[in-house]
Amino acid sequence: MKNIVYAFCFSVILSGCSTFSGMFNLKEHDPALALAWVDTKIVMDDAFCEDYDSLENTYYQAVWMNEYVIFVNDPQKETAESIVNDIDKAMEQQIDNLETCERFLKIARLKLKTLQKAWGSR
Repeated sequence: MKNIVYAFCFSVILSGCSTFSGMFNLKEHDPALALAWVDTKIVMDDAFCEDYDSLENTYYQAVWMNEYVIFVNDPQKETAESIVNDIDKAMEQQIDNLETCERFLKIARLKLKTLQKAWGSR
């Protein structure tokens, strides 16, 4: 029994942890993805429905993040796409109804928090 424990310990040491991380199918940390999230959050925190330019900046940053998420084939691509759609809807409602614009912007912020929870553990 003692020999089995020694053999297992030596095999773990010699093979390294990378062998075992492949078995769990975990996504690796992606610095560009983290940067895209941070940039989108900063721009979205500064977005207001009264200021169309701030909404437009938020939209372009969210589109950049969405395109990168699609490029790396991340499992959260539907959430990233829906953030872009919500900001687009907020921009459409900006002229007619500020309250509806704020609701779409709030929904986009909540979805961005969802991405934080999904990507924060990587």
